[in-house]
Amino acid sequence: MRTLAILVAMMLGSTCAAGAVDLKLGHFAADGHPCDVAAKQFKDNVEKRTAGAVKINLFGNNALGSPPEVLEQVLLGAVDMSLSGQDQIAKHLPFYDVISTPFAFKDYATADKVIDGPFKAWADPELAKKNLVHLSDWEWGFRQLTNSKQPVNTPADMKGMKIRTPPAFAYQAFVEAAGGNAVTIAFAELVMAMKQGVVDGQENPIGTIYALKLYETQKYMTIVNYTYSSMVHLVNKKSWDKLTPEQQQILAEESANSAKLARKLLRDDEDKQLADLQATKGMVVAKPDLKPWKDAMGPAWEKVKARVGADNFARFMAMVDAAK
Repeated sequence: MRTLAILVAMMLGSTCAAGAVDLKLGHFAADGHPCDVAAKQFKDNVEKRTAGAVKINLFGNNALGSPPEVLEQVLLGAVDMSLSGQDQIAKHLPFYDVISTPFAFKDYATADKVIDGPFKAWADPELAKKNLVHLSDWEWGFRQLTNSKQPVNTPADMKGMKIRTPPAFAYQAFVEAAGGNAVTIAFAELVMAMKQGVVDGQENPIGTIYALKLYETQKYMTIVNYTYSSMVHLVNKKSWDKLTPEQQQILAEESANSAKLARKLLRDDEDKQLADLQATKGMVVAKPDLKPWKDAMGPAWEKVKARVGADNFARFMAMVDAAK
């Protein structure tokens, strides 16, 4: 009986080894960023709960290429999973640009309600048409302005400034509506562009500004919370189908757990990082009245509406209104 038990165990072990699945996860968060920490939790928990039958190989900090390139690789099946920005997805599904409508979300609670609820229900079947499985939305945060020239309290103060944006339609629409000149620069080249003075400023969440040490070249920050951005956890459908239903359930649960962790870490860190940026990093931080900024956004809203379609724009804004 003992010999038989040993043989059965060996057979089971061989079956597990033969059926092991290795999955690549690519993302653009810097080392130590909340999403990098959450990705490591995702890896550890999936491997533990599947007893090593599913291995997660992490490639952060643009190790597999720029964010748009990584998403392209997931679409092609060369990479299994990504944490992709909403603006990157919008290149393939234009309606995704509605999320970045300037000043649509008043706070994190509203963004969570919309993105985790009715927007996910809307997006999931559209992503499925691209052979992508949408697990959850992690955190990137509300985006702020920085520059190297002068304090910016109103759109008039930004007039004529060259502001770096990613190749993201709605972000560029915001900069232009506020009177700046949007200059597209890849994320991997952002830090060097700031050091070389290629542009006057840029826009990103506080956590990204802090992690990339943009305070070394950007003296002034303006807290505008002009749009919310997240990292969307996507899986190539063929890669997803390699997993058993039980393994799929584990990945879905651990993705949701890591999304919660990323959000908590980022939000908990923001006040501390902002205080440190002012106290020890020398940044001058403005928290202006947002009414002039919102009043200037008419052209940006019209551009977003024209890009995504009036019906899609109205559908999204109804979600936002219901979540307030």
